[in-house]
Amino acid sequence: MKLFFSAALLCLTIILIPTLSPAQDVAVGLDHFPPWKVVENGSFNGIDVEMTKALLAEVGMTPTFIECPWARCLNLMQVGKLQFLSGVLKRPEREKYLLFIEPPYKTKSAKVFYRLKTSQDIKSIDDLHGKIIGVQRNAKYFNEFDNRENLMKEEVNDDKFNFLKLANGRVDTVLSTESQGDYLVSTLGLGHLMTKATYRHDETVPVYFAVSKRSALAGKIDELNAAAKRLKDNGTFDAIIRNYFDLLKSSQ
Repeated sequence: MKLFFSAALLCLTIILIPTLSPAQDVAVGLDHFPPWKVVENGSFNGIDVEMTKALLAEVGMTPTFIECPWARCLNLMQVGKLQFLSGVLKRPEREKYLLFIEPPYKTKSAKVFYRLKTSQDIKSIDDLHGKIIGVQRNAKYFNEFDNRENLMKEEVNDDKFNFLKLANGRVDTVLSTESQGDYLVSTLGLGHLMTKATYRHDETVPVYFAVSKRSALAGKIDELNAAAKRLKDNGTFDAIIRNYFDLLKSSQ
């Protein structure tokens, strides 16, 4: 009976906790959030993709990228069908099913208002009154803006359409993270039309790689923490970010 129980428990453990393949492939969720994560026609590029490859290579593993909308990526991490995710903010509800790799690979976040070069500058939040502001649906930006009443906010599902609307005069300004905004202005070829307003919001927001607690990768969290610290300390992560934005600027 004891032998039967032990065998049954072993089988249950194997079923509940996914194991890494012999090739050490890691299932990595990826949503489209340029320039950090760029998913186009089945190809995976961007800053997070390069940093994920570097981090996993440091511990002898390789990523297999799987496209999923952000909410679904989190759900798949919760049940262990994905093992690894980038671009994660630490939240109490997420700590129930995720292990966060320390240190965070990014800590600075800037929210920027883009405007046409021919328009009047925006120097304070008061200057937004009477203007149509392009924002992303369900996005949270910063408290002063999110909680301000009587602002005319026009939502879209994809920020790309906000910048196209700004170019066509259908909105007066677009609020976006600076990294994503710069990427879209460049790739859409709108740099000759647009500039950034004086009014902006800079803050410290730690952004992490995370591992599913239901993945076999969870057993390697100490190894991943040490690898992430090495890549942060030796400048590898910063070099990937810097090189990507240098390339972006050169294409403008």
